[in-house]
Amino acid sequence: MSAAISAVTLPASVHHTPRVHAACRTDEYLYHQLIPYIGNKRKLLPLLGEALKLAGIGEGTFLDLFAGSGVVSRLAKQLGYRVLSNDWEPYAYVLNVAYVECNHPPQFRRWGGADALFHYLNALPPVDGYIATHYCPEDDERPDPDRERLFFTRRNGRRIDAIREQVAAWEREGLLDERERAFLLAPLVYSASYVSNTSGLFKGFHRGWGGATRTALYRILSDIRLSPPLTLDNGEENLVFREDAGRLAEHLRADIAYLDPPYNQHPYGSNYHLLNTLVLWDKPPVSRRIDEGIGGKSGIRTDWRTERRSAFNYRHQAADALATIISRLRVRRILMSYSTEGILSVEQVMEILGSRGPLQVLCQPYKRYRVSSQRYSPRPTTIEYVVVVDCERRNGGVGACQAAEQVRALAAETA
Repeated sequence: MSAAISAVTLPASVHHTPRVHAACRTDEYLYHQLIPYIGNKRKLLPLLGEALKLAGIGEGTFLDLFAGSGVVSRLAKQLGYRVLSNDWEPYAYVLNVAYVECNHPPQFRRWGGADALFHYLNALPPVDGYIATHYCPEDDERPDPDRERLFFTRRNGRRIDAIREQVAAWEREGLLDERERAFLLAPLVYSASYVSNTSGLFKGFHRGWGGATRTALYRILSDIRLSPPLTLDNGEENLVFREDAGRLAEHLRADIAYLDPPYNQHPYGSNYHLLNTLVLWDKPPVSRRIDEGIGGKSGIRTDWRTERRSAFNYRHQAADALATIISRLRVRRILMSYSTEGILSVEQVMEILGSRGPLQVLCQPYKRYRVSSQRYSPRPTTIEYVVVVDCERRNGGVGACQAAEQVRALAAETA
């Protein structure tokens, strides 16, 4: 195994440094235009890198079943694996097609190349469209947070409308293939998230620009501008899917499967509803004003309840959902990351994973997500842990009980 372990050489950028790797300005593929995201694994990448070394498979196919922002899929691609990346949220799909499936930028010959096309989109005249009408104030200088949604300045909302309507027109005319569409929408998703008057989630917005502390005005009041995604050619045919993870697990083979299922009761489709609307551009019915009744304060679309309802958000369903996926995987190694604050207990996770082989566990304290840095938390840290399952062996490693004890011991030390 030692020879295989040495084949996994982690890039220096795996250690995320906010000032160096800020998504809005970095030229590092790993972090470029990475959306702010609950559960984003950018700070966990060193631990995941160590888990890959323990897995002892330095090449082959890497299956990322809950890809989200795509940072782990990007790491696997950068390490030379063929990547199969999956997430059923529409915004995650376009992000990962652009950054994982595309090894090169689309040529966009009709428009004179990618740079010329992005210049054209950024120069479009603003439009009073769906976003400006339903998610922005009438007047940026005098917004009314009791009646109006303040997700974006009206200036940016009109620019978002102009860009998205133009892309939609090209879609209707059949001028964009799937990769070209994603290559245009991924920067729109990122840039809209960047200039949003939120702390990253779209279940609410700040009262006034930047809230009471008026933090992050440098981005909220900046003009939205799109720039092309950075691509990386790893010489492999990488594929991106938008499927239910349990169903997809039945149909794919891989050397390594990585699982990062939702930890809590908050659905991603609700948390990031506006990003899905930008991708789908189906303009779900929402009242123009908060007090007019449709959509409530945040104007949340409701299709996540019927089309993308995750069993992992429900305490009585999560264990069965995980057990189903684990039993279906046709892989040599399983890596799974989870939190001690998750719906599933450490003991449940270890018992389910242990059914496929011996375990190795890596864990680290992790600062809990807070909507505002000003809010006090009685439990400022949690334990994030990564479990490596060797599906080819029945001996070695540790059993489920011992693995759970290792995590609990660290949790007790940091309490």
